Amino acid sequence: MLLCGSAIFWIDARMRQWFGLDDSSRIRSLRTEVLQVAMQGTDTARLTAEFESLLAVRYEAPAAVILARSGEAYTGGGHTIRRDRVAITALREEGWITPESLQRRRPNPALEDLDALLRELGAGALVAVPRESPVPNLLVAIGVRRSEWPFTYPDVTRLLHTAELIDNILTRSRLTDQLALRARMEYLAMMSRGLAHDLKNLITPVSSYLVHTEGRAPAGSAEEEVHRAASRAIAVITTYLREALFFSDRLTPRYAPIEPAGVLEAARCLAVERAARRGVTLVARSTYKGTLQADTVLLQRLLVNLLNNAIDASARGGEVRLTAEGPVAGMITLRVVDQGCGMDEATRARIFDPYFTTKEFGEEVRGFGLGLTISQRIAHLHHGRITVESRPGAGTTLSVDLPVAPAAVAAAS
Repeated sequence: MLLCGSAIFWIDARMRQWFGLDDSSRIRSLRTEVLQVAMQGTDTARLTAEFESLLAVRYEAPAAVILARSGEAYTGGGHTIRRDRVAITALREEGWITPESLQRRRPNPALEDLDALLRELGAGALVAVPRESPVPNLLVAIGVRRSEWPFTYPDVTRLLHTAELIDNILTRSRLTDQLALRARMEYLAMMSRGLAHDLKNLITPVSSYLVHTEGRAPAGSAEEEVHRAASRAIAVITTYLREALFFSDRLTPRYAPIEPAGVLEAARCLAVERAARRGVTLVARSTYKGTLQADTVLLQRLLVNLLNNAIDASARGGEVRLTAEGPVAGMITLRVVDQGCGMDEATRARIFDPYFTTKEFGEEVRGFGLGLTISQRIAHLHHGRITVESRPGAGTTLSVDLPVAPAAVAAAS
């Protein structure tokens, strides 16, 4: 009898493997697909989107969302969920949840919040990884299946195994992104120091000559016009040197409590003359009433760079808005919104590259391609990030997400 039962079990296991019904086989198959996606590149945003698409297809759901830990919240797919939310505490303890598993339990505030979170995400299953971690790195939500069949325990097990692999890949990708950004900044610092040294040596005698010969040429003469053009050129080179040398120093922000409304207004005042010359209206508004820890000088420089770009991209009669909103999950968002020409995907992908510029016309708005690179570095120094949304003919929105308490984010990361 025992031998017969063992034989039946063996035959059943073999048949499940042959017909692809074995769970371990499904896990291996899904992990293989995840690894194939990972081999296509290291860009974190692209990998996240590819993984979401893969999970949605394999679980026959309309969508999947990967929410990554960012400071005091999990963000992704347009959702922001605070880490201290009751539902997250309960999910961390359980490791996974489905609507059906909630129905089998006695109601309590934590489970009610979990149910609300599932509805908020439109999820048929939600897992947190790494399992049993006090602070999970990822939340992975799979939409309700098109067939409306519930997720089974084997389904959830596969999802947990796959999500942990995705977590490892995305963690490595984020580290690669950070190292690449750091390497790019260090290379730029080295290049900037060399350029600054050579250019200073070249322009010093020219600048001295222009100072000593100021006013000697007859008024209205060709010599006076050449002198004026040379002085303008030296001023442009001096500005370039000042921008390039920003990267030659190892900057450390001098944190102090500041009110965003004051920084916004100061940045607006510094850019208002440029806006007036271009016939553009500047509007600054803050709904954030508290303070945040930041370096006032660096933050002001970041905002002025963004405003100048927005002004230059705007047509006469346009409006540029500078706003501060939040806090959401310990983060404040600064936005610069213009109604200008917008950018195509190729341009949008390169705007933070050093020395990349589309301002190659006229004396007033010709760019050095360092403004947005500087802005990105300032955001990075504050443990924040800067993102862009833009379409040709539909204007551009640049968003800067900064932690209210950057020291706490640095300690947690």
